[in-house]
Amino acid sequence: MEWIRRWWRQPDHYEWLSSYLAVRNLQNFTRYMMSAIVLSLGLVPVLMLLTPAGPHGVAARGLSVAVTACCALMALCWLIKWPTHNQSATFVVVANLCIATASLIGPWPGMGIQICTSFVALAAYVAFFHTSRYQLFTLVMALGTAVACALEILMAVDAPLAVSKMLVLVVSLVAVPACVQVLVHTLGIDALKSDIDPLTDLPNRRAFRRSVRILAEETRRDGTTELSIVMVDLDDFKRINDTAGHAAGDQTLIAVGEILRRSRRGDSIVARIGGEEFVVALAGDRREAIGVAERIRRDIGQTSSRITASIGVASASLFRVGAGEIPAHIDRLAASADGAMYEAKRSGGDRVHVVGRPNRGYVEKPMASRTTATSGRAPWTTAERAFSGAETRSTAAAASMGPTPANRSAAPTRVPPEIVNAIPTAVTNARNRL
Repeated sequence: MEWIRRWWRQPDHYEWLSSYLAVRNLQNFTRYMMSAIVLSLGLVPVLMLLTPAGPHGVAARGLSVAVTACCALMALCWLIKWPTHNQSATFVVVANLCIATASLIGPWPGMGIQICTSFVALAAYVAFFHTSRYQLFTLVMALGTAVACALEILMAVDAPLAVSKMLVLVVSLVAVPACVQVLVHTLGIDALKSDIDPLTDLPNRRAFRRSVRILAEETRRDGTTELSIVMVDLDDFKRINDTAGHAAGDQTLIAVGEILRRSRRGDSIVARIGGEEFVVALAGDRREAIGVAERIRRDIGQTSSRITASIGVASASLFRVGAGEIPAHIDRLAASADGAMYEAKRSGGDRVHVVGRPNRGYVEKPMASRTTATSGRAPWTTAERAFSGAETRSTAAAASMGPTPANRSAAPTRVPPEIVNAIPTAVTNARNRL
């Protein structure tokens, strides 16, 4: 009975499988396929009206039309966009009712159990995406409908025919979802292993890209308008490998990974995306991201290896960003943070370089930008100048700021006083000052 308990307690697969399909650009294909399947099966009840073996009577014919209309609506929903978890669960319930209705309204006994085979495709979908509760609901609906149709065959023809059709249907209902669940379980293990950096146990680049897209979508739906990316690169890491050995280098990376893991909140993502390069993505006010970056820089400097880090911070508004534009928006934001990190490295390392918004309004192109840098040893200095060329492109995301960031329910990260009480310094040349 233990395997039954494990089966009953297994988590929902919908969110991570939806993300898995999105990362591999398979969501659109899946949507179109589901739309075509639902629409094709929805045509069956209305086609039954055109044959003498189809349903008779006003109520039965009305139910046939209603089932077809319902399937057409569900097919349209699949065609428009990828459904949310609740929409998918509603689809499962409604599809069960539609199949059961179409199976029971026909006067010819054999037609009903033939339509019952549609439960197999639905059970496979449920096994792939949803919990065992929805699987049990689908199984009960399918078996109940099949038994009713088999009893009609038993009374109209004979028992062997009814039993044979029931056996074929029951075996399919059990075997197909079981195979799908084995596939999902194996896929989940492989996906988990392929998404985790084996040294630090942090998500890798591929997992970060998928997770930050989900974070951005949730942030946009929750009303928060700002997303920040913090790029962290260790300064002169090759020196540790050359002088103390690769084992010491690995221990340093593990220690840095633990520092970043401790720095994360519930609405943030931490990952190792390269040899000595790490990244943090978080939603909320830009000052929170700066505070996190400063704390990471300080804690890395206090490790036993005494290594330092160059950190770049870029914040971008999700205001006026459509769902389809989020991936490109994140890529521009990451490129901006990466450029800021290299600017911190060129300025001597052991500092945070921030790309901020040029003004409080929304602008299409960042002609004038504001950059801020600190090494933790001096008050913040602020410099303004026009960006050009590659710098303009790297700060494109940071300039797309919304007018008012929304409040977050999560507890804010404590911001160091030198950041809150910034002391701007009048300068004319950004490179000399920063």
